[in-house]
Amino acid sequence: MAFGFLERKHCPACASDRVEEIFNTSFSAPGMKAFLKNYYKVDVNLSGNYAIDACAVCDTLYQREVGNEELLTELYDRWIFPRDPESDPGYRYDVTNPLKSRDGHELMAASAFLGLPLAAMTTLDFGMGYAGWARVSAAIGCRSHGSDLAANRVEYALRHGVLPDLGERYHFINCEQVLEHLTDPREVVSQLAEKLQTNGILKISVPAQHRIRDTLAEVAAGKADIATPAIVPLHPLEHINAFSRKGIEAIGKSFGLRLVRPSIMHDFAFLSHRGAVPINSFRRFSKEIVRPLFHWSNPTNTYVWLQAS
Repeated sequence: MAFGFLERKHCPACASDRVEEIFNTSFSAPGMKAFLKNYYKVDVNLSGNYAIDACAVCDTLYQREVGNEELLTELYDRWIFPRDPESDPGYRYDVTNPLKSRDGHELMAASAFLGLPLAAMTTLDFGMGYAGWARVSAAIGCRSHGSDLAANRVEYALRHGVLPDLGERYHFINCEQVLEHLTDPREVVSQLAEKLQTNGILKISVPAQHRIRDTLAEVAAGKADIATPAIVPLHPLEHINAFSRKGIEAIGKSFGLRLVRPSIMHDFAFLSHRGAVPINSFRRFSKEIVRPLFHWSNPTNTYVWLQAS
């Protein structure tokens, strides 16, 4: 296959060309090549560069060179091996305990925020993978739809009661851990904005930047290896966008979506739903109590709701 790279000349969040390179190394450099071989279990020669640009307008960081279609197909269809979702304890818990799950609680918050009962909500799980969120949505009473590029995952979702995305308009669209992978996230958000009902919510959640600038500086200075776990927000080849909260807000604003925040009362709406409190697990109960407080106390977190007008 003709693996290659395409160059992005503008910020993928706000589209500004006011960008500055802050890191650059070749994908064929010994350390990078060893990292890719160890992580993906393949020995491949790639001609491009792991070049990181920083946007001066919205502080989004991104990989300037991104894989072409042949490389991305190989990456997502073959190097990232398919898995059996039912073997994941977290996935299995959520789909068998939908009322007690994080996703169920999120949907209850959306229901309270929008003033709609769960049974009146139509939802879309975009880039759904094995449809854990979509299955929870269906199980708690929503009209649940899902979409994914992989035909086998769409088929899996259909077998578990999830409807295909056939052009309906949605009250709530889940976009969880998706935009960081996309070469053109603005185009995708533009399309999703058109799928929203009036006042509908597009929820975006992506990895936080954390200390990625410091990590890149340490790698450049030889104080850290490219394989450090701290590189995850800009994982080579995969996480090609490390958004700031300001950057996510800028994407939404470009397409008529405004940043909104559910209140603490909305976030704790699950407490009023019978059977939704995981009282048999102190760890799970504690996480469900702490999560909304974290969202409120950390203004830089990259869990965001964007609302259509």
